[in-house]
Amino acid sequence: MVLPLLAAIGLSAFEPVVPGYEFAFPRDHFEHPRFEHEWWYYTGNLRDSSGRPFGFELTFFRLAVEPGKPPETAWDVSQVYLAHLAVSDVASGKFHRAERINRRGPGLAGASETEKVIWNGNWSATWEFDRPGRPAQRLQAAAAGMSIDLQLDPSRPFVIHGEDGIARKQADGGTASHYVSFTRLRATGRLGLDGELYDVEGSAWMDHEFSTGGLAEGQTGWTWLSIQLDDGNDLMVYGMRDAQGNHDAFTFGTFVDRDGQKVSLAGSEFTLSPGRTWRSSETGAEYPVEWSLEIPKLGYRLACQPLMDRQEVVSPRNAAPVYWEGAVRYRGDRRGEPVKGVGYLEMTGYDKPVELGVRDSPPEGR
Repeated sequence: MVLPLLAAIGLSAFEPVVPGYEFAFPRDHFEHPRFEHEWWYYTGNLRDSSGRPFGFELTFFRLAVEPGKPPETAWDVSQVYLAHLAVSDVASGKFHRAERINRRGPGLAGASETEKVIWNGNWSATWEFDRPGRPAQRLQAAAAGMSIDLQLDPSRPFVIHGEDGIARKQADGGTASHYVSFTRLRATGRLGLDGELYDVEGSAWMDHEFSTGGLAEGQTGWTWLSIQLDDGNDLMVYGMRDAQGNHDAFTFGTFVDRDGQKVSLAGSEFTLSPGRTWRSSETGAEYPVEWSLEIPKLGYRLACQPLMDRQEVVSPRNAAPVYWEGAVRYRGDRRGEPVKGVGYLEMTGYDKPVELGVRDSPPEGR
């Protein structure tokens, strides 16, 4: 009822996240400018021919400036696009990171269903829809001292998290998202680092979320884990957190078996507990970089450890919240049988509470 009423009096608003959303693909793999914010996350664990390990992150963000009518010209600033590229060189302990900011405009940034590409400048994710439900994606990005050129091929169809079209993160629905993941993609290609090129392969994960609204009162950030296990199963765990570090009742998860079948997990069905911490010398934030996860319903007991502690992403323009996003490994068992795996861990709100929206820094517009 809210949107029709506002339209009737000549105003507009961001589209809310409500149950019953009907997904349609490939449309919903690309951008939704009527929602306030949106992101496409690519993360993965790679190795070269000698076994040298790397982690990578390529993320694209879209942030709406304000609700209103569509732009009258191509240069009206209605959307701001942010992108992060990071490479974890585990052997050296070096963490490389870069950022891009652009406004909407001809050739600058976007996520086009017509062109089948998500891009910011010359960083891009290009989609190919040769296989229904399993589109291949090619990632290309370069910055000072690093580059990636990776082909990603899904080994199973994507999944939609949550129930009735939404992933709920707050009681009244004010914090929720439409959330789609490719939980296991085979990654092959090249990674450039400090003037050296490495032929690499490994496993990647892709998340796409679009939503409207900020965090609920008392929520300061979240903890997110992607888990790809050697028994062929995948897990995602997402916990909203308060200032004392406690995960609230809207912690949730998704289990995806080797055949691509999904099982939703309520926060009451698993225990996520922090362990060893690492303090950033750059921001002073202290992150629990080790975690333990127990899911009695599925029989899993897992320990999460970082491949290296220093994997904190800090925006040089203060254009995005500070967060820790890094490559991790898992060790544990399922009903007494050993199991191990790889994945990524994200933690936000440890330096200060997360604010979702456009920051004061102007877009580059180049």
